[in-house]
Amino acid sequence: MNFGIFNLMNRRHRSQTVPQVIAETLEHIQAAEAAGFGVSWFTEHHFTNYSMAPSPLMMVGHAAPQTTHIKLGTAVVLPALYQPARLLGDIAFADNLADGRLILGLGSGYQAYELRRFGIDLAETSAITDEWIEFLSQGLGQESFEFRGKYIDLPQTWFTVDTVQKPHPQIWIAGNSPGSQLRALKGNHPLIATGFGRDADTLAEIRAGADDTWRAAGHDPNLMRFGSLRYCFVTDHKAEAFAYAENARFQVRLSAFLRQGQTELEAPWLPEVAFADEMTPEDILRWNPIGDPETVAERLVEEIQKVGSDHIALYMSIGDSDHGAVMRSIRRFGDEVIPLIEKSVGPLAGAGRFESAMAAK
Repeated sequence: MNFGIFNLMNRRHRSQTVPQVIAETLEHIQAAEAAGFGVSWFTEHHFTNYSMAPSPLMMVGHAAPQTTHIKLGTAVVLPALYQPARLLGDIAFADNLADGRLILGLGSGYQAYELRRFGIDLAETSAITDEWIEFLSQGLGQESFEFRGKYIDLPQTWFTVDTVQKPHPQIWIAGNSPGSQLRALKGNHPLIATGFGRDADTLAEIRAGADDTWRAAGHDPNLMRFGSLRYCFVTDHKAEAFAYAENARFQVRLSAFLRQGQTELEAPWLPEVAFADEMTPEDILRWNPIGDPETVAERLVEEIQKVGSDHIALYMSIGDSDHGAVMRSIRRFGDEVIPLIEKSVGPLAGAGRFESAMAAK
């Protein structure tokens, strides 16, 4: 079991320049590596200030020579938006740039606006992604490969760049739906889900649903890896904690706005529109690992024990979070929070349900 830093790289204000966000993100990653985080995740989104990085593989290539051992993951590549031969080559090359540290997170996407700009209908993305996962699982690491499917038609093609990892980088599946759960099961891939900023009980319900899906398919849920995505910020100052929670609400509002299925937008800078029954900053503070080290550790221990998460990816920076405060939060997580967690659950390597099941075997 380990922790990851999740780099959404959104821009709440135009004053946050692209070079500034990139530079600060790299500093966050380097601090997370020093603090003992296992993975740095990079997203893929297009055309709005919700997230400015259009290519997580480019961010992997940027971060690789400036880090040494932290894994570099895509959360996620949206394969439906790519040309098949190109993506196979890009993934293999990125794994070489990262000296075998690449984790390939895949998902179907949910923003109809960005999908339409690539000629993809939101209603088709699930089926397209299913075929893509099969294609990538079979094709990565092959010197010669061809594939004939409904959505992908690749004639016999030679590839001279192989992945460092054999047979290929680990593939993770992102999503909360039964379809995502079955994709993970089909290839025995880890699943990473989000609780949308709510508490450990919400994540436990999501995990229980995944367990039901896997059990119904005849598979032991304890043998499946399960990861989660959480808001997290370490601070002793109430004002800093509240500012972080308010930025988290900003992100939730933008995500909710983009989940309406709209294929047209009036502007690239999205409105911060309140919606019915939305979380308040106080809710976010109450439900998430935000606050002093003891509070953060207590809430993450609660998740590990209730959910059995094997990996927890953490938003450490969101919106216009103060860079200095983020850096302090990351360092304190490594120096103070991780030791407190290990006092409760033992060494993190054996804390998750999957690791426990493997140890029992």
